[in-house]
Amino acid sequence: MSEEPTFERFLAAVRGTNPFRSHRITDVGGGEATVESIHKSAFTKLVRVVQDAAKEPISIGALLIGAPGVGKSHLLARLFQWAGEDRATVVYLHNILASPERMLRYVLNATVSDLAGHRGSDYTQSRLYTVLNRALIRTGALKGRKMMTGPREIEARKEALARLGAKIDPQSAVIPVLNAFLTGTSHASLGDASAEKRAQAAVLWLSGETLGPDEARLLDQAAGEDGLALADDAAVERVLHVLAHLCALAELPLVLCLDQIDNLDAEAVRALMSYAHALLDRAKHLVVIVSGVKQSMLSLRTGEVIPAAAWDRIAERILELHMVSPEEARAILEGRLHAALSGFEEKEIEELDAARKRDRLFPLGSAWLERRLDGVQELRPRDAILWARDRWEAQQDRLAAVGGKRWLKEWPDLDGSGPKPPAPKLEDVIDAEVKKKLVEGTTRRRLQQASLPPDEDNLASLTHHLLARCAGKGASTLLSVEHATAKKRGKAAPAHHLVAREKRADGVIVTTGVTFLCAPSGHGARLPLQRMVEDTKHTDKRILVTDEERRPLRLGGAGKAAYDALCKLGRQRFLHLHLDFAGHAELDSLVGLLGAARSHDLEIEHPRGQYRKVTEAEVLASFERQSLLLAHPLLRELLTEEIVKGGGDSTPPPAWDPQQTREHIMAELSWRLGLMAKELAQIFASRKKLHEKRFPEVWSHIKKTAQALHDEGHVHATATDDDLFVQLRGKK
Repeated sequence: MSEEPTFERFLAAVRGTNPFRSHRITDVGGGEATVESIHKSAFTKLVRVVQDAAKEPISIGALLIGAPGVGKSHLLARLFQWAGEDRATVVYLHNILASPERMLRYVLNATVSDLAGHRGSDYTQSRLYTVLNRALIRTGALKGRKMMTGPREIEARKEALARLGAKIDPQSAVIPVLNAFLTGTSHASLGDASAEKRAQAAVLWLSGETLGPDEARLLDQAAGEDGLALADDAAVERVLHVLAHLCALAELPLVLCLDQIDNLDAEAVRALMSYAHALLDRAKHLVVIVSGVKQSMLSLRTGEVIPAAAWDRIAERILELHMVSPEEARAILEGRLHAALSGFEEKEIEELDAARKRDRLFPLGSAWLERRLDGVQELRPRDAILWARDRWEAQQDRLAAVGGKRWLKEWPDLDGSGPKPPAPKLEDVIDAEVKKKLVEGTTRRRLQQASLPPDEDNLASLTHHLLARCAGKGASTLLSVEHATAKKRGKAAPAHHLVAREKRADGVIVTTGVTFLCAPSGHGARLPLQRMVEDTKHTDKRILVTDEERRPLRLGGAGKAAYDALCKLGRQRFLHLHLDFAGHAELDSLVGLLGAARSHDLEIEHPRGQYRKVTEAEVLASFERQSLLLAHPLLRELLTEEIVKGGGDSTPPPAWDPQQTREHIMAELSWRLGLMAKELAQIFASRKKLHEKRFPEVWSHIKKTAQALHDEGHVHATATDDDLFVQLRGKK
């Protein structure tokens, strides 16, 4: 159980956490403290853009630019929080990577995945279900009915949506499937298992997936030889148009945020912006916000990566963020301090009250900040947060050295007395930052699985992006890798997504075909497997990669025959790699880190007090030093001849009772606005009187438990470097 806040517990909090550790937004849905006065004008303009698109049958493009660290993602987070107050439907898309031909389809997949959610099949809690019901109520299509839970009311909703759909989808291409989702979800909430399957099939079709005969029948449609799917980009656009119109009718206008698009390669940027241009030209009640570093975005424009016509449309409203004043920097720090210390202040701890009345910036110190701001006219919010992070760490060192009473008595310690640690090597600093950011990126996707849906083309694009930078370099056996283009009209689909050429130690060139398979049905797996079997002339080895956690391989009769034929080839000629979600997220995180470096948005501190950007070449060199690419089973298979040995996690489960751990986390959060998992682990270890050697085990246990609580909706966890910031749901 939780203990009452005391001065000793405040000291433990100072030792165990740092509210300034995170200097960038990684989760726009998080409850991180923001200051409304910062970039207020830009935020007001952004809100007005959304409101304009809601009122008029128009679509608006908005370009959000600024230097790295000025607060672009923070502004989008504020928009997300504003929208969550019953005002808009914001979909945040980050690190959007797919082949140019399938870019729009992947945007649709990620959008529908976000709207439908990923926590099991309870779609009644999804934003898509909310939008459909609100659209019926707000337009009066239900003639005043608001409580609709029984079969008769569900039928009324079905008829109402069909009538409404006749106006916004006269060809009845999308509304019947949305009706299958609406009624399927409603009947499933009454215990109808078959209805639940119908809702799931509807989500798959809306996402652009290919359905087999069984799933198609659930939607009262027939699947052809290639299955049932959206036929082309026009059909994909149509789904997005209908969704945008329904969101507007629900008075929750749809906003697509395409953040940090300058992290992508030129071809991906060109395709994404061309599709965004087309959506804005043809859709109604849609807002597309494109965000990126100003220098990088302007380079993409002047280099004609983004065509002039597309630029004019997506940059119809330009919002440029600038650096902040010293007064605004102080307000940012005060806001974070208030969020971190409010739980202690509410309990009126005498020592803390006295210190905070003397200086609202305690334990940083107003004198310290004035010294840092001496001669500074303007600065980035990121700079102020980094300064505060370093100052907090100095206070942690001082507290550890002299103890709580003396630390408070002698505070503020402005001169930072004490021996200075030797400056670390540049490579060591880069490696540490790279490793932390990779863990952060993987954990972020783990906490927001809907933002990274199972998608074959996305997996292929991520893998190609990484392998292409290794071909012919270092000790890698990889000579080249080719990404096969998507099927074109009149041409057969390629047998493999990727074709890699490797040079063995004996000089022999080996060609390997890699096929990614995320089909939701056995029907969808049949043709790709048959193409792999038939490819006897172009490849020496074939690799099948499946998402075994979310889309395990499903086989019908013909598919099983093809799979069995591949297995008979033996390990040297055929390999089936079973990828879990973590494997997908790790690929995404690796690519995202390279993109951040490319857009000049990855920084380290070296030497102490000086910040420099890390280049893409330096990130790649760090990958090699730390063998980070070789650690991934798929990448290793194509970069070296070594075989990855199996074997799962052999670490025994912790001896601590899981329910007690959950209660510990919930109790500690009950009177704090938020805690780092590391601080929760320190409190836990202290109460259990555990030896310090066991702390890594405790920390891992707390993080896993917090992630489970996040999935269940009890807490909100945000990835921060190699840690988690955990809050009770609903707390800000």
